[in-house]
Amino acid sequence: MNDNASQMPKKTPLSTRFTRQIIRVNDQICFAAFQQWQFLQILGPIASTQPTDFTTGVFPDNPYSETIHRRMSDLPKFSLDAEQVALQMGVIAAVEYVLAYIEEVQVLRETLYPPEQPFIRDDAEEEQLRRKLVSWNSKQPRIEYFRTLGCFRLLRNHYAHVNEEPNTAFTSYARLHGTQLNSFWDNGITDVKAIDFKMLPSMQLTPKIAFGIMNLLRICIQHIDSMVADTVSTSKAIVWVIERDPKVVNLKIAKRMSKISTRLRMEWNIHLSPPAAEELIEIALNV
Repeated sequence: MNDNASQMPKKTPLSTRFTRQIIRVNDQICFAAFQQWQFLQILGPIASTQPTDFTTGVFPDNPYSETIHRRMSDLPKFSLDAEQVALQMGVIAAVEYVLAYIEEVQVLRETLYPPEQPFIRDDAEEEQLRRKLVSWNSKQPRIEYFRTLGCFRLLRNHYAHVNEEPNTAFTSYARLHGTQLNSFWDNGITDVKAIDFKMLPSMQLTPKIAFGIMNLLRICIQHIDSMVADTVSTSKAIVWVIERDPKVVNLKIAKRMSKISTRLRMEWNIHLSPPAAEELIEIALNV
């Protein structure tokens, strides 16, 4: 049976782990927004009617009222600042997860197919992966996914480096690619919330914008991961599974085929018929 005729991988084993982390960050952003709104409903009136009272007097049973020790009139701004820090930290963390994914997926692909040509290097992590994808299958991937990640990487740098104003690299990138990205994501399907890529460097981060960023980061990882998986043959995926569980080769044929087929479905989203699975597994074992 020709390996090309079998079902190719639809994802790599890294996709689920990293998309779950982005979902976790999104949940924390949701909680920060929920907490801020609830604060204004409950503590806002107290701050208005008892503005000069200290937290220690209003909340004597709260073990942290002495630590913060502020007048009630100060708390609304504290709450807004706390939300802003939570949103920014969420963006920083989520983009870090994406950059970690980009690094690990390159290692995975190059472990399966050691590069024969000089290593491709680029200061922009997402651009390095895009260039490698071109070399791996000679097809041009949709560049918008990578430029979206480029925008959010620069936004992450803006927050992490505590820049008072967006730097030239960020503003130039948004000006150069913003219109294209706005058009690409205005597809009637993807919910980008209030994101305007051309204005991203100057936009105040709000929960709505943060939700949009999390959604696009998740979508970009899934699409890019599918592009990488498309460059991996089913036989290589089988080899990867066997190398991570060498004892499987000593199992009886039926048990071995079942276990490897299950891992292929879970890790690579490969669904093979029993005859195809048996033939490809035997080929992989004899390589």
